[in-house]
Amino acid sequence: MPDDTVQQVYMRITQKIQECQKQLDQIDVQISTNQRESRLAALTKREIEGLDNSVPMYKSMGKMFIQESKDDLLKDINKTSKDGSMLVEALEKKKKFVERDLEEATGNLKDMIKSVQTTGAAK
Repeated sequence: MPDDTVQQVYMRITQKIQECQKQLDQIDVQISTNQRESRLAALTKREIEGLDNSVPMYKSMGKMFIQESKDDLLKDINKTSKDGSMLVEALEKKKKFVERDLEEATGNLKDMIKSVQTTGAAK
């Protein structure tokens, strides 16, 4: 292969590797954020369940608070927790896909380097 073609292929592969690594970092941040929110929801749920139904409870809405029943708050917390779990599962699947792409690009780069070394040694 001509040198400029090899250089173009090398640039495309390294760009793909960098994009995959960037995506993996973003996915990891999203996963940790959602896991933290799930832990917070579980802690809040545990605290609310320990309270009596007669205790007034409030939900934050922007800059104000709205009084809600214990059952409504628990439903919201359960929904938040369930949505977070589903999002983490989806992100884990996406992470596996991106990791597979990264491995493939890394393998392509290694193959290209070997072929260039082989053709260089043959000259």
